[in-house]
Amino acid sequence: MITLYHGTNEPFDTPDPNRGRRGTDFGQGFYLTPDFDSAANIAGLSVVRAGFGRKVVMCYEFDEDRAVALGLNRRRFSSLDEEWMAFVIANRMGDRTASDHNIDRLYDVVDGLVADDKIVTLLRRYQMGELTQGDILKILQQRPWRTTQYSFHTRKAIMCLCRKEVKYVS
Repeated sequence: MITLYHGTNEPFDTPDPNRGRRGTDFGQGFYLTPDFDSAANIAGLSVVRAGFGRKVVMCYEFDEDRAVALGLNRRRFSSLDEEWMAFVIANRMGDRTASDHNIDRLYDVVDGLVADDKIVTLLRRYQMGELTQGDILKILQQRPWRTTQYSFHTRKAIMCLCRKEVKYVS
């Protein structure tokens, strides 16, 4: 079991991967992190974006054994490398022609490092031909923080999560 956290502006009963935003690192889905503080920061952003609610961190356990038993298709990235960068760019830009992406939910669960919010600016420069994927990767590798994220893209994947606790954060 892995303990994971989801930051939001209001608690809910069942995660829905279809409610996630499109154009995210690993595709539309339900995102969590093993880092409580990162989830609390996301909760704060959720309150600002929605314009209502409170900072809420929901605690889940991810049953990896069940994921294997269910035959989930899982994609794992262990480092910031060219493969990770190409995957993130394809998902962020909605590029179905890329050799590896999760726009069409080819993977039930994906885990790896978070790109960070500055990637939007970098992607614009990439689209304009000012930067290559390699340039973006070098810039991101120089960032001092690294947070891991887990994304769940199908209802079958959600079945491997068990909510344990809801915490209101100040």
